[in-house]
Amino acid sequence: MSLQAQGMRAWLLQRLTAVYIAIYSLSLIAWVVSKSPVNFNSWFNLFSNPIILITTIIFYLSLFIHAWVGMRDILVDYVKPSSVRFVFLTALAVFLTVMTIWLLLIVIYLVKI
Repeated sequence: MSLQAQGMRAWLLQRLTAVYIAIYSLSLIAWVVSKSPVNFNSWFNLFSNPIILITTIIFYLSLFIHAWVGMRDILVDYVKPSSVRFVFLTALAVFLTVMTIWLLLIVIYLVKI
């Protein structure tokens, strides 16, 4: 596969995740505005719904993918020493992997409740 196709794939992935993040965020903001007194029970009831839980998981995975693509492009463009770039990319990958595992643990906990 050519480098242009890889660049197009990253560009498309960045745009698609941005659209999903925007739609999810605006929907959540609209829900908060429509439910004036938001308390623990209303949040719990919202996220107890399996569809909301799945869309939230997709939101966070989209956020992590969006962050990976964006930060990877910035590091590749602006960090020239390959050893330093490798350290930064590895740290970013570890951080995003830990965040993904943490998200999954939270979801598993919510499902058990």
